[in-house]
Amino acid sequence: MKEQRPIPARRVGRPMKYVPETLESKFEEYKVWTKRNPAYHNKVSAGVVIPVPTERPLTIVGFCNYAGIDKDTFRNYEHQEEFFGVCARVRARIETDQLEGALVGIYDAGIVARVLHLADRTDVTTNGKPIQATTTPINVSLDADAAKIIQSIGKMTSQE
Repeated sequence: MKEQRPIPARRVGRPMKYVPETLESKFEEYKVWTKRNPAYHNKVSAGVVIPVPTERPLTIVGFCNYAGIDKDTFRNYEHQEEFFGVCARVRARIETDQLEGALVGIYDAGIVARVLHLADRTDVTTNGKPIQATTTPINVSLDADAAKIIQSIGKMTSQE
């Protein structure tokens, strides 16, 4: 009797656009493109508008757009074992670019801190004490005509 081999599981759905090696090479292309194509912002000097080139930061969203994939696709790749190392390196390189750019003043440090979840969380309102909610009742007086209008609006919305 012939030995039966297990049938390999077939992948369901659309084939993946990238394999780990091509995703990593696409990221290297994106890095080069980003640094060769600055973003421009306008400065006014002596009444003349001058476009000023500014280094474009590396971002996950920018990379996904460049690679022609959705952010969710990148997140899905991150959860697949064969893509884990590539995605971790891509994220680390992007975070390094953003952090170093903020430290030397190329990028806005406040925005980078928020994007990288590095912002300080300081309580400036209660000095660490719990917030006490005040429960003051609110009294509203309506005349009979206003009450009828409000009731008719309520009836119309409940019928929809």
